[in-house]
Amino acid sequence: MPPIAPNYVAGLLQAADAGTNADKGIALEQVVKDTFCLLEGVGHLYSNVIDADGAAEFDILLYNQRHPTGLPFLPDNILIECKNWASPVGAAVIRAFTSKLCQCKLDFGILVASNGITGNQDDATAGRAHLQREFDRVGLRVLVLDRHELEACTSTEELGQLLRRKFGAFIMGLPGF
Repeated sequence: MPPIAPNYVAGLLQAADAGTNADKGIALEQVVKDTFCLLEGVGHLYSNVIDADGAAEFDILLYNQRHPTGLPFLPDNILIECKNWASPVGAAVIRAFTSKLCQCKLDFGILVASNGITGNQDDATAGRAHLQREFDRVGLRVLVLDRHELEACTSTEELGQLLRRKFGAFIMGLPGF
């Protein structure tokens, strides 16, 4: 499995920390594209695309060929929302992301939120509660990755294992998705 360059993730994000909100968002999107596309069978399709109605922006769309050493447990298209904010992402933004997934007829997405999402992971309140309700209601699955988790991954094997653990935790209703 390919390594993720030492200090690449932390270095790029730390450099952007002193910049504007746009700089921070661009840096997080770049880190996500660069690291996820190291996984076997995963590639970049689109970034920062506005839908035909002009109503929604899509941060990243990846394709997934379900390679056995890549992400065989995830669907062919992976929509990713990136939020490089100083505070946790709240339920309103999470609702907007789940709405985008439904608009695209996708049942899976990843929210990369530098400081996580609102709510207590043990009793699924706020943003976490919305994600659990959407799973219970229509089978929508959204994994949440934070900055520390991304920075801790030193190889694609570790990234794949992290996503597998989070996927399993989510579908079983466990904390830590």
